[in-house]
Amino acid sequence: MERVRLLEVLCLPGTGQCLRLLLEDDAGSAVIPGQYCLLGVHGGALQPCSYISLPEHHGPFIVSASHPGRFAATDGWLDYRGPLGVGWPLPLRAGRLLVVASGNGLLSVAAAIDELACWMPALRLDLIADAASLAGLPEECRRWLHSLGLLDERVHGACLLERLHRQLLERLPDVVFCATPDFLGRSAAQACLRSGVPAASIWLRNERLQSPPPAEGPVVRFDRLPPPLHQRS
Repeated sequence: MERVRLLEVLCLPGTGQCLRLLLEDDAGSAVIPGQYCLLGVHGGALQPCSYISLPEHHGPFIVSASHPGRFAATDGWLDYRGPLGVGWPLPLRAGRLLVVASGNGLLSVAAAIDELACWMPALRLDLIADAASLAGLPEECRRWLHSLGLLDERVHGACLLERLHRQLLERLPDVVFCATPDFLGRSAAQACLRSGVPAASIWLRNERLQSPPPAEGPVVRFDRLPPPLHQRS
């Protein structure tokens, strides 16, 4: 079990809140965007948190926390375990990537967008996100999304799936990342599949992180995704 220093609690519009942290020792495993970590007050229960920015070179990083109030009564240090789970794949052969995000999903895919824009500048990125996702972003994330031309504030009242259908008619992506609630993600993936995107090129991330981590996930390829609970025998 490692320790991280709690530098700041970021209060965002709506219910989203994030923690700015600093690793005491960053000599552990490198984090892949889409993975998650476990955080907790020393001796207490651990809470799964998604990486928004990655811990690198003794610098601060940001995670999203569904119950950040649990960390208020602390001496500034938290127990930390991570990285955990399966992250977003590296789309090496793709020319265009489409990211579909809803709710807190954009937080979990933000680091992937940042890394891909940095290390794969030839990759063309398209982002479809709802208003709640955009409102819940830390300010630094909003700045670099705006610099990439991906921040569109004019989405109020626009159905995410309708925007997805229009996008698929205009240009077909090579790879799709869906970071949404389960039902919406499956609907978006089915729409991409019907439009001609192969199932093996569609990836979904489950917002309901598990502890201990599952054998696969939270990022899962669409053709390997288990059926919804109501369809299981």
